[in-house]
Amino acid sequence: MKNRLNLLLLLPLSLLALPLPSPKSEELKIHALYLMQKHQVSESLQRYQEYTHLSGKQDFETLQQMGGLLLAHGAQSNDPQIFLMTLFGAGISGSSEVLGILEAGLRNPDPNIQGIALHFIGQSEEDKAWELLQVAMSSDYLSTRMEAAFYMAAKKHPLAMGHIEGLLFRLPPMFKPYFPSLFALLGTKDATAALRRLVEDADVQVRVESILNIAKMGRDDFLPLLRKRLSYCHIAELEAAAFAIGTLRDSSSLPKLKKLAASSVESVRLSASLALFRLGERSYASDVKELARRGNPFAVFALGEIEGAEDLLYSLMRSDDLRLRINATAALLQRRDPRALQGLSEILIQDARNLAFSPFPSLGRSLLSLRAIPSAHLREEDPTVNLGLSLALRDHFLREATHLPEVNFLTVARLVFQKQQNDLVPTLIALLENLRTPGAIELLKEGTQTLASPLIRNYCHLALYRLEEEGPYEEHVNHWIQHQKNEDLIRLRPLLPWKLRLEQPDYTLTPEETSQLLIESFLAIANRRDEKSIHFLLDALQNAHPANRYALMGLLMKATE
Repeated sequence: MKNRLNLLLLLPLSLLALPLPSPKSEELKIHALYLMQKHQVSESLQRYQEYTHLSGKQDFETLQQMGGLLLAHGAQSNDPQIFLMTLFGAGISGSSEVLGILEAGLRNPDPNIQGIALHFIGQSEEDKAWELLQVAMSSDYLSTRMEAAFYMAAKKHPLAMGHIEGLLFRLPPMFKPYFPSLFALLGTKDATAALRRLVEDADVQVRVESILNIAKMGRDDFLPLLRKRLSYCHIAELEAAAFAIGTLRDSSSLPKLKKLAASSVESVRLSASLALFRLGERSYASDVKELARRGNPFAVFALGEIEGAEDLLYSLMRSDDLRLRINATAALLQRRDPRALQGLSEILIQDARNLAFSPFPSLGRSLLSLRAIPSAHLREEDPTVNLGLSLALRDHFLREATHLPEVNFLTVARLVFQKQQNDLVPTLIALLENLRTPGAIELLKEGTQTLASPLIRNYCHLALYRLEEEGPYEEHVNHWIQHQKNEDLIRLRPLLPWKLRLEQPDYTLTPEETSQLLIESFLAIANRRDEKSIHFLLDALQNAHPANRYALMGLLMKATE
């Protein structure tokens, strides 16, 4: 009883020891906000740090307010670089308070700025964001309107149907094949009715796109219509319809599919054989293998889903034909066969041929193969060469390699480091971090000693810091950030078209190389949310290039929301 009394007597004394906000500290906080409003950024940050020193705590609400004031000022700038940085900062912050800045980007006369603003608006679930999608539908640029239509369909916007149908009627017929995917994605009663009309459109390309999107969305309510398409004579439509029937697992169509599997047209035969295989008719795998042996690249790629095709794929991977090699490699990787490593280096590692890769569809677009384009950087003006898409494909195959035994994946990872494939480094680092095995951590530690590639070395330090490994990793990251104050922060890769993102949702707006590293480093430190980290980032903001502050403040707002 006496001990309990002593404890109660001591309790008020312990409370007195806690730091309490003083009138002086509150004045400093208010002054910091006032100075930020006057755009005296360094002085405002200094006052805020004085406040935290006196009060003994961080005030995340005040940081959010300071960030909003800084971004509001940047949105009024006539400097295109500052406006871009502000737009990125506002978008990455995730704050509902900065949607007005994204609206300013949407109303900018530059279609690229509109696209970036729309990308961030599309990620928001705020009511205001839904209103801004309607604003985007009145843009002077078709690319902005189509992007906005995609987001409206994906979000099931209540006004999406009217806007999408209105856009369809205003455009020339050549644009009609772009719309079945939007109606299929929207999926409402009215959208379904529109999609039914498009399945029977006079243009075969519209019909094919409609059939493919019905299959991708799993719409088995369209099966009666699709069965009828199996009797039509157009090659592309037959191929697409066979694919859809197989994807939707319609066993009642087996007789018609077997007839198509005897077609003299290879793409129709292959599509029907694959549909039958998916419906449980395993004997049709031999037809796919036979077409692959004869050098059909679509059949080679399709073998990735057929068990027992590994040895055939391995033999094709050693062909003199580059197209057969890369398609066999992709299929063997899908089979999770370690022998795929022998061909994977040709896809992942850039050499004197300067290859770019792109998907190449069949006439009915239900079959796929890969093609390699040499001297890619000398052909950047060629509309058939898309370097962003090529990098996305190489990223995809690097991710697929994680399904191989760990020793094989680490062999691939070491090769990427040794050959200094810097464009693959951000993806590879993320994969190694997720792996978190002793082997992956050891490779990251080896990477910190890579003198020939500062990008690899710095990314490995960042990964080990995020993994909270013991070592000088935090000091290295802090030192590197402090020395980037004069670098341009945001250099963005082009955003891939929404049609591609329907199939590959991980294709996003991505900063390039060193700017991405700076962003990830800044965010990693901010995510610690401790006194030391926030103080360091405030110092970095004070010393940063003035244009970089807008983007960095957005990152800090995201980490302290």
